[in-house]
Amino acid sequence: MKTLTKVIAALLCVVMVFGLAACGGGSTPANNTPANNTTPANNASNDTPPVKAIVLKASSPAAQDAAWGLALQRMADAIKEKTGGRYQVDVYHKAALSENSEKVMTEQVYTGNLDICITPASLAASIWSAFSVPFQFDSREHVYKVLKSDIVADMCKTMEDKGMKVLSLVENGYRQITNNKHEIKVPADTHDVKLRTPQAKSSIAIAEKMGFQTVAISAGELFQALQQGTADGQENALNTIYDNKYYEVQKYLTVVNYNWSPALFGINLDLWNSLSADDQKIFQEVFTEVADWANKKMADEDRSYIDKLKAAGMQVYECTPEDIALWKKQMEGSDSIYFESVGEELMKNFTKTVNDLR
Repeated sequence: MKTLTKVIAALLCVVMVFGLAACGGGSTPANNTPANNTTPANNASNDTPPVKAIVLKASSPAAQDAAWGLALQRMADAIKEKTGGRYQVDVYHKAALSENSEKVMTEQVYTGNLDICITPASLAASIWSAFSVPFQFDSREHVYKVLKSDIVADMCKTMEDKGMKVLSLVENGYRQITNNKHEIKVPADTHDVKLRTPQAKSSIAIAEKMGFQTVAISAGELFQALQQGTADGQENALNTIYDNKYYEVQKYLTVVNYNWSPALFGINLDLWNSLSADDQKIFQEVFTEVADWANKKMADEDRSYIDKLKAAGMQVYECTPEDIALWKKQMEGSDSIYFESVGEELMKNFTKTVNDLR
């Protein structure tokens, strides 16, 4: 009987062992992964979703194919490449997110509603009117020396009080004069020409010192004012004259290069401060490289714009060195006109820097 009991117990143990094996048959120990497993542990990273790019918005008041528009796109492409796609910059032209207004666009960067912009410097802060003194620069090379000066670096720094970090400066063009009265070569030719100016007191004072009669008209109303004869002439960079089709309502162009003005290539300050040191270095390098490219492009385009305006029917006069000497004499002491808007001490120091870097 005892022998039978032992046999039965042994049989029960065997049954229990096979039962446990059957219950565990659907699993495989972690250290014995089958060769045909389609998701091995060492390939788990392949299933990790890519890091989502941080999307930034950049804008300028220029058209897509203009130098500023092309510069923004180059910046966007370079930022994406150099950060490995961690940042994506969406580019908007003609201030499309800003009611087509340069002023609104600039303020949006201050507040962070827009991340990056290229905007006329004089619109961003009155101190940049220091660049507006007529005939103070001998050449673009002279301008570029001034752009690298300590005083300009300090001017860029002041923009942080408004909420913008200026990473580089881009050309806004040499300003030229157009009119419908007659050819203008020297200051003596200006007295009977009614020139449109912005409403800024300094702009009006400069035009009057050049010998013009003046009428203040907003940029948005300028084409119609020229068309209707409310103003006889206006002054702007060659690309602006061409892109706004002023050749349709103006007959004479005087290439006089009386004023070189910059634009700010900046980023919202809070955004800048949120970037890592490595990313700040990348952004700074890209903005500098793109600004250099844009400045060269705009300088190279001057001749082509003159040719285009001639082809469009304008009568073009390019001032000689002798003409420029007469203009410079006429405009001596113009820096004092900007004491109020720029600040007397800053304007005097800026003029000294310009003269020291000749």
